[in-house]
Amino acid sequence: MMKSPFARPGRRARRALALALAVATVASLAACGTSNNSASGGEVELRFLFPEYSAKTTPLMKTMVDDFNTANKGEIKVNLETAPWDKMHDKLAVSMGSDQAPDVFGYATRWISEFAGLKQLAPLDDLLTADFREGFNQKVLDAGVYEDKTYGLPVAVSARLLFYRTDVLEDAGLSAPETWDDLMEAATKSANPPELYGLGVPASGIEVDTFFNYFLYNNGGDILDADGKSMLSEPESVEALEFLTDLVKSGGSQPEPSGFTREQVIENFKAGQLAMYPTGPWLTAMIKADNPSMKFAAVPFPTNDGKEQQTVSVTDSLGMSANGAHQAEAWKFIEFMYQPKYRQVFDETEGMLPELNAVAESAYYQTPEYKPFIDALATAKFQPQHPKFEQIQQIETVAIQKALSGLASPQEALDEATAKIDKL
Repeated sequence: MMKSPFARPGRRARRALALALAVATVASLAACGTSNNSASGGEVELRFLFPEYSAKTTPLMKTMVDDFNTANKGEIKVNLETAPWDKMHDKLAVSMGSDQAPDVFGYATRWISEFAGLKQLAPLDDLLTADFREGFNQKVLDAGVYEDKTYGLPVAVSARLLFYRTDVLEDAGLSAPETWDDLMEAATKSANPPELYGLGVPASGIEVDTFFNYFLYNNGGDILDADGKSMLSEPESVEALEFLTDLVKSGGSQPEPSGFTREQVIENFKAGQLAMYPTGPWLTAMIKADNPSMKFAAVPFPTNDGKEQQTVSVTDSLGMSANGAHQAEAWKFIEFMYQPKYRQVFDETEGMLPELNAVAESAYYQTPEYKPFIDALATAKFQPQHPKFEQIQQIETVAIQKALSGLASPQEALDEATAKIDKL
């Protein structure tokens, strides 16, 4: 199964320590630049580090890099490196700490505040021409802005919708849920255990926090306020977790969600054992490959009591080292990479949404399977910027797990989370 890039496994404490240790060594290491020339005035060499989204990522990037190198033979040579997502943060942290960051690299957008705060990311605003900037979905592009500076260009985009089996809801006399009341009814009435359950609820592994955020955002809640303080104890947050726990207790999900990871829930949905599950556009390709006869559709996640609809969305970014010796050449490579022909192939192959308007307007993304995701970007809500957001995600995850397992009430679990977050 293709791995989703938008939430990585744990190791948050280790990541934070790795970055702190790496940065602490800067003064004792001799800075020698991140790229080099084969000779004075000769061919410039650049390092390009990119995360692996699937087994297809490296071949895709290699084709694009080879094309660039051929077009710039004798002037610029890009050396491609790829790494698994669970290694990316530490790999970047160590290289930044020794002033040896790659010239160009992919990374999680939520790391911008961390890396920019260490002055390791180059602001890109002076390099972004009007024409180049206008080629992007502006809301998606703005996800890479921190303290009024653009530090990252979107390189992997996801919007999350509620997938549901159309035949199952029709047989239950129901339509696609639009409100929380609709969702509760669909989750409980569509269930026919043990063959079929309503809403898939993952409470183990990665993206437990992301799953809860579907409810949190669509109840007018948020994780952090403008000052970086927790909002998880606010009434909207507590009500969201109470609704989720009530849905599970009412038999609206598979039994004991704490025993299910995101990957397991996706497999269960593909196998026809769940009526509903919210996730990104890559699930469409998975269903077509593994269960082509399944009848399904995807709609915006239901809201509570007329609240504004918010689409949980995640981006990863492409950045440039603030300390690179050849930033003009690095930017030339970035512009080359964002040609629609390369981005179209990448987005389609990896199951991402397009960040470029030209790709979004293509026939592929205007189909009934993908257009709802494109449209959903208009209500996209991205992860907040906080230097310790990795730790915040883990704290939020533990709170959700405690509430769903009955170890604490939603209020108790979220109060504990808020106290821990506000001490970070």
